[in-house]
Amino acid sequence: MSQQLILTILSASVVAALVAGAFTLVVNRNEYANEYYKTVVARRVHAYEMVEALIVELRTSVIGEEDNRPYHLVFSSEEKGFDQVFALLHQAMSEGLWLSDEIFEKVRDLNYLVFHVTKPSSVIAFGKENYQRIATLRAELERLVARDMMTLHKVKKFLASKNRPDAGFHAVHLKR
Repeated sequence: MSQQLILTILSASVVAALVAGAFTLVVNRNEYANEYYKTVVARRVHAYEMVEALIVELRTSVIGEEDNRPYHLVFSSEEKGFDQVFALLHQAMSEGLWLSDEIFEKVRDLNYLVFHVTKPSSVIAFGKENYQRIATLRAELERLVARDMMTLHKVKKFLASKNRPDAGFHAVHLKR
């Protein structure tokens, strides 16, 4: 064989190897990104499940026997007091990084409402006094969750929304 033929074959082999190597790198990078996106989506789904658990508990209402005033079932146990509500709020808020800012703000608003109370005579009294506000927050949460479900797969957009400057610390007055 001539040297030129050998050189042509070697050149073609090197070019083919470089193209194959570059293709493999691109495929591996895409696989890594896809796995990362799957992880982000899974974390977000879990966070939204925590918000949904809160919504479900706030969806059921009962009527007071003595005054026929409605209140949410989660406020019906004097023995448990606010513990069940605090646990639900904690679960949802602890996943706040994975929630949209709007949903986190609504959960935070509910949290402020519950913590803002001066000790009521009972948890039931709190539920009755704040029934409308809680029902409104719950309905807004449901609407926002439904909206977010349509874009949960848009990981780049979600991550970009989290890359905003921090507004900083601000004090919240929790007592009336």
